[in-house]
Order: sequence, then structure tokens, then C-alpha cells
Amino acid sequence: MIDINNPKVRKIQEGINKAMLRKVKKGGYINEEIVMENKLLTILCNNFDLEPREYAVLMNEKYGYHMSGNDVIHILRNRRINYPNDRKELLQWAEEVAGYFDGAVNGDRESYDKYETAINKKKGKKNYSQERLALIMLYERYPEIDISGNIDGLYSLGHTLARYLFYEISDVISEVYGFPQYRDTNKKTDTKNDNRKISYNQAIRRINQLENILERTNTMLQDLQEEFEEQLEANKVKELADFFAKLNSEKYGCILDELLIVNKGIDGLKKNGVEIPIEINGLLIMVKKLIQFVRDSHIEPVMKVGAIREVIAADVEFCNYEGTPFSTPEEKKNVKVVSPGWIYKDKELQISRPKVKEEK
Repeated sequence: MIDINNPKVRKIQEGINKAMLRKVKKGGYINEEIVMENKLLTILCNNFDLEPREYAVLMNEKYGYHMSGNDVIHILRNRRINYPNDRKELLQWAEEVAGYFDGAVNGDRESYDKYETAINKKKGKKNYSQERLALIMLYERYPEIDISGNIDGLYSLGHTLARYLFYEISDVISEVYGFPQYRDTNKKTDTKNDNRKISYNQAIRRINQLENILERTNTMLQDLQEEFEEQLEANKVKELADFFAKLNSEKYGCILDELLIVNKGIDGLKKNGVEIPIEINGLLIMVKKLIQFVRDSHIEPVMKVGAIREVIAADVEFCNYEGTPFSTPEEKKNVKVVSPGWIYKDKELQISRPKVKEEK
């Protein structure tokens, strides 16, 4: 437990708060997707092993969202923690970091060294967002460090700003207690008790600190640029998915579904030897071109229209199901695929859900 009555701990609280405000200011505008992701990570900190639909329920209850289990899966996949074992490993690491932080803030040198070592270990691939999760874990386990009540500022930080806030928290602890920083441990120091040399060494240490700050700032700017480009690419994908989702909405007559139906009807007529009037050839060409455009955009149907399938309740969880309720999870029903549902194949991003109807 953090001793908030300790003057040094209060100084660390103030330093962390200032670092947080600087990072929030650097972040500029609020990205609502990052905010949503961080709120989900907050729920993950306290609920390690729930199903995606259970996380969605908690998000909706706590923060007023309207999420489905599929929305949660999409976020977890983007953060590369969609596999339960990966989430468990990362959460255990975050808990470990939080434990070291407790000791470090209270002045324990061994805990500080372990904290420094832990935060410099990578637990996964790029964009794994380990720093975001561990930072949120600190605020969840030790809310007393948030002296300004700026939790919304924490939610606004992407993985780059969260990572560098982590580094600054370490610097604050190092400065208050005089602990050497992790990156300085391999540097040799002169321990002779000569006032002039001590002053010289202090000057050299300060220069090294400023060089480290400059280097870190330059690296942070590069990382922010990369993160911005990744967000830009993600926004392009989202805009593409939103476009096709709108195209297949009921408001516009489910155009994607209708293209499949019309194409199937045309093929059926040709197969049966029906002569198609030349006056509508232009329309048929347009249908073929639209279908080619959808395919070239890597938009694909999930199911086959008209297919009859035997399902249980879990099979239709991510479908729009029309029929009588399932009496038990094991009960089997026959359903007909009315709408195939669509997916953006490159990113495994669902555009619209399949619609199935119970066959009596």
C-alpha cells in the first residue's frame, strides 16, 4: 500500500500528475476509439477471463456503450490480445509491474530495480499495448496516485504516449529517491570524495540526463508519427467497412444481398435456356461490374443465401435470428440463411451480420 503521508510519496504523486498532464496535452484531440479501448482494458484489469459478450455487457453497463461481443472481439484482435492465454499472460505481467511499483514508490530500491527491468521487457509484438494495460493497472490498483482526478486523461492516451508516461514515472521515482535509472546502470562513475570531481560528475550526469531526454523525445515523436499513420490506415479500413455496411443496410435495400440474388437469378435463367432481352443487357453488365467491385474490395459473404443449416443457440449468437427461442443451449433447430452477412476479409472485420430464419 502506498504511504500517502510520506512527503516523498506526495512529491512522486505530484510528479506523476504533471507528467500525465503533459502527455494529455501532447495527445491533442480525443480519439474515441482509443478511449473505448482503454475503458475495455480497465474492465480487463478486474475481470481476467470473461467471454467477449460478457465484456460487452460490462462496457454497456459501466460506460453507456451499445457494444456486442463481436465489437469486443474486434478490439481485442486489434490489440493482439484476442487469445485468452495471451490476455492472461499480459495481465499477470501488469499485476507484477504494479506490485514492484508499490515498493518503488515507498522507497524500496530492490522493487525499483525490478520495476525498471519489467517495464523495459516487451511482452509481445508491436501494438501489443502492454504499457497501456500496465498503466491502467497502476491507476486501478493505486487510485491515490491520481491526485487531480484525471482518469479521463489516462483513457485518452494511445500506446506511444502511455509508454513514455511509464518512462517518466520511473524518472520521477528515480529523482525523488536518488535511484540510478535503468539505462544508466552500465555507466562507470567516479566515487572519489573530491568536491570538484563530484561537482564535475554531477554536471556530466545532468548532461547525460538531458541527452537521454532529448533522445527519448525524438524517439517519441517518431513513434507518434508511426502511430498516427497506423491510425490513419485503421480509419481508412473503418470508412471502407462503414461504406459497405451502409450499402447493405435496410435503408438502401440491402444492395449487397440483392446483387447476389440478382446474379443467381440471371445464372439460373441462362442455365434454363431463357433468352434475356437485349434491352436489359446494360443492367446485367452493371450488376456484374458491381459484384466485381465488391470482390476486388475483398468484401465477401459469410454464408450462402438459401442454405439450410442445423444450429444450436451458440451458432446463431452473432447472427440476426428470427424464430422461436432456444429452450436449452443444446437444442437443435433448422434455419434458412436469408441474408449471408458480409466480412472485410483482409482485416476479418464484420460488415453486416448474417440473417437466419427458423424452418418449421
